[in-house]
Amino acid sequence: MKRFILASALVMGAMAGPSLAGVSPILAPQELEQLRTAEQVRVIDIRPPAEYAKNHIPGAVSAPYAAWRGPAHSPGQLPPLTELTKLVQKLGLGENTHAVVVSTGDTTTDFGAAARVYWTLKYLGLKQLSVLNGGMQSWVGSGLPQSQSPVEVPVSNYQPALNENILATRNDVLEQIDNPRARLVDARPKAFFEGKTKAPTASTPGTIRGAANIEHSVWFKPGTNEVVSPEEARKIAAERFPELVDDTIAFCNTGHWAATDWFALSELAGLPNVRMYPESLAEWTNTADALPMENTPGRGTQLLEKLKNVLN
Repeated sequence: MKRFILASALVMGAMAGPSLAGVSPILAPQELEQLRTAEQVRVIDIRPPAEYAKNHIPGAVSAPYAAWRGPAHSPGQLPPLTELTKLVQKLGLGENTHAVVVSTGDTTTDFGAAARVYWTLKYLGLKQLSVLNGGMQSWVGSGLPQSQSPVEVPVSNYQPALNENILATRNDVLEQIDNPRARLVDARPKAFFEGKTKAPTASTPGTIRGAANIEHSVWFKPGTNEVVSPEEARKIAAERFPELVDDTIAFCNTGHWAATDWFALSELAGLPNVRMYPESLAEWTNTADALPMENTPGRGTQLLEKLKNVLN
């Protein structure tokens, strides 16, 4: 019965999502080709400037991923609101703009960049958003038009109306630990979740106490770098989460892989009340007071790993 309730909720969530406004969160290359020349559509290329200069979708504006990220010690941290506002205005985005995010598309990890920018735009209050499935790689593979001409657009006067419903802070996560009506989702590969390896930004291996591991890679079509359809995402979500909860929070090392889990659960599967913890373990493991963790190796094991890294 619970599985039926969840499946029904996912369908209703999907019906209440972007599709009602005529905007799908994921677009195939051919779908974007039909839309890209419309006045209200803005294609945002988040690849490095050199790749954009080499080839891009005609009409696409350049906004490299680094501009959407935080400092080196905590890349998942959101840039200051003033900087994000200037960036969005420079891209000519407004309430009626349909923004389509385009990444490289060469790996499943790369999709996290597009999902992260999508999440940031939604956090800033924009609602008509899509990601090009498979990124620039799928566009080129489909034999669609390319350009090398840089694109500039009129600056907008958009003022963000922050959507706090999709953002989770460290304190939000801390409050939900051991809450049976909440779910913490670790989007990292299994070795990170089990504490067998860690990112340079984390001071301690392991995961947040009570978290479930849903690797970001489960949301892709086998053997490809393209995300699954909304129908398949709903099926995966129902299998992984047979019961509804009041709050779902995705995290990873620096809010990159977590963006893929958030995108799949919220935008594709339509799961209600999904948030992302952007700073993730880069912040969680580097606080003054130790925060709840599990799958953390013993002190001796950690010292041995540090020694191996020095010797190598």
